[in-house]
Amino acid sequence: MSPVASICRRFAAAGLAALMALAGVSARAMDITTTTGADGHRIVVARGVIGAGDTERLRLALAKADRGRDGLRSIVLDSPGGAVDEALEMAALLDRERVAVTVGPGATCASACAQIVFFAGVERVVLEGGRLGLHSCSRAGASTRMPICNEMIAQQAAARGAPYGTLMAFMQMTGPDQMRWLDAEDADCWGLTLWPAGSNRGIRRGDLPPCIQHDVKKRASVSKAATGTTRLGVQGQLVE
Repeated sequence: MSPVASICRRFAAAGLAALMALAGVSARAMDITTTTGADGHRIVVARGVIGAGDTERLRLALAKADRGRDGLRSIVLDSPGGAVDEALEMAALLDRERVAVTVGPGATCASACAQIVFFAGVERVVLEGGRLGLHSCSRAGASTRMPICNEMIAQQAAARGAPYGTLMAFMQMTGPDQMRWLDAEDADCWGLTLWPAGSNRGIRRGDLPPCIQHDVKKRASVSKAATGTTRLGVQGQLVE
């Protein structure tokens, strides 16, 4: 079975059913449970707003989860975000545990979930129908951007293999009361995902994301055309 098929099967058989059963989650903390996948391995499902105490609940859940043949535990995310400080602690825990992170069909991982927790996955994928949501940091209860917070988040994401410039640009361009949504294709194109080897999806660590490659080529083409036009006006001929 291909790596992509394996991820989809694991999520469809276990994660989706668990997520559908997690209605009415408290706004104060995530609902974190474990469930058994089609391969018999137990995975973690975390849904809801990130709040105080979630890191400890996640630690206890991960202790019950199994490691796959790749040596990674698996966690399925569906969260609108929440407390940045708690999200940072959760990401540090995931770094230590070495996990594969999935945002499945119909699920969203936004704000602190997308910009902090998601990037802690050694493997991190968004399946078709899933979405990542990005925006600027803000002070609790305010709509004012916090550049220092954005910088910290972008640097931490970059340390985990995400493109610093891409994440920083999305945060700077999107206000705290707005959300820039990226579907599975967008997440791959901007280099925010890291798929298992052999999946033929996403990029490898250190690669230039396709959307950035396209933008660089486009800018180079425009610059070249502008330079050519200027030389044509001065010299009477186009010099490349």
